[in-house]
Amino acid sequence: MPSNSPKYLVGLVDPETLSAAESEELHPARIDYESCDILEIRYDFFDESDWQGLSSRIRKIAPKAIQLGTIRLKHDGGTFPDARAVERLALWKKILEAQDNPQWLDLERDYLHDYDELRALATPKGVKILISEHNFTRIPSDLELKNYLTDVKRVKADGIKIAAMSNSDEDCTRLYKFAKKAKGFKFIAAFGMGETGKISRIWSLKEGANLTYGSIGKAAAPGQIDVGLMRKAIDRLETTTSQIEFSSFLNIF
Repeated sequence: MPSNSPKYLVGLVDPETLSAAESEELHPARIDYESCDILEIRYDFFDESDWQGLSSRIRKIAPKAIQLGTIRLKHDGGTFPDARAVERLALWKKILEAQDNPQWLDLERDYLHDYDELRALATPKGVKILISEHNFTRIPSDLELKNYLTDVKRVKADGIKIAAMSNSDEDCTRLYKFAKKAKGFKFIAAFGMGETGKISRIWSLKEGANLTYGSIGKAAAPGQIDVGLMRKAIDRLETTTSQIEFSSFLNIF
């Protein structure tokens, strides 16, 4: 992906920061919301009774931001019970029937068997689908990443994401190779989690990805960086030539 192509910063929406952002125009949380290109609605963080109204609430605060809806299961780093995974299609249906709804939905790779049904619900609303995979132990091998890419291309999803635990300063290079091969998707995210994966959240945008995630308030994933600092780092992408430079920049803060 050309270095001058758009880069998208995603911030995660949770009950605490949403209430804070609604409380006053100059609240730090609201400023963070407005600085994001995409806001990921973590439905699993909210009471289900609030789900249908979340998109409207967020649009009032950040009307220009793209919304990405996620019901993240526990084994993928969320709070929604794994045993209730079969209920999610019905819950997505209710979300999409609301007056306002996200422009994107996130579906985990382990649930690609639900893809066709989710697509059938999403397409009439003009909603696109991103497939995600999370590995909290290690970065997958090149072969595993190749198979993942094949699976997502097969279903013709609109976006792809891989977030995996980094265990060394070098193992994120596999994710960069993956990002370069993931052509044809609107959104591509490929970064490492953990301390040695921090820099990849930014540097991946130089290596073929165009989507990265930051925290609003408390970090929701290992090694996540707050969106304010992420925005500053992204603004430096064109003039930074090495990961060492970015590490030095992050160390300042």
